[in-house]
Amino acid sequence: MRPCECGGMHEKRQGPLEIDDRYVGLLKLESADYYECPDCKDRIYPLDTARVIESEREKITGEILQAQPLDAFLSAADTAAQLGISRQALHKNKRIRQGFIYRTSLGGLAVYLKKSVDLYREKGDGRFLLSELGYNRSNEPFSTGRTIETVYSVHER
Repeated sequence: MRPCECGGMHEKRQGPLEIDDRYVGLLKLESADYYECPDCKDRIYPLDTARVIESEREKITGEILQAQPLDAFLSAADTAAQLGISRQALHKNKRIRQGFIYRTSLGGLAVYLKKSVDLYREKGDGRFLLSELGYNRSNEPFSTGRTIETVYSVHER
């Protein structure tokens, strides 16, 4: 269908999909549409599939951050002070808003992960493998853990 850099052709696939995400670990989808090169295994994701992947990545990131102790976070004022910028500049910074510093909400206020702030200050990117935080999550296909299970199936129209 679509040419690949290796010289092969991407072929449309439908079925279970596993992605080894560099920040949250293994993501599993029960069923998804995607294109894969049979030679080099390069993948291309349709927009609907990419949205589900991103949504699940954000959900897992939120779960991991919410499981951390309160003292692992800094307030917006403390984060801005450590970065040498104003709180307004912190909240408007495109890279920070795009997730280059891990943040979550506690009591309706944005808080920032200390380790992520330190990395951002040193390297300009505060992202790291979240499994380093010691959070153990199941690698089972997505389910809410409640009586009603949610399983994503993504297919092109």
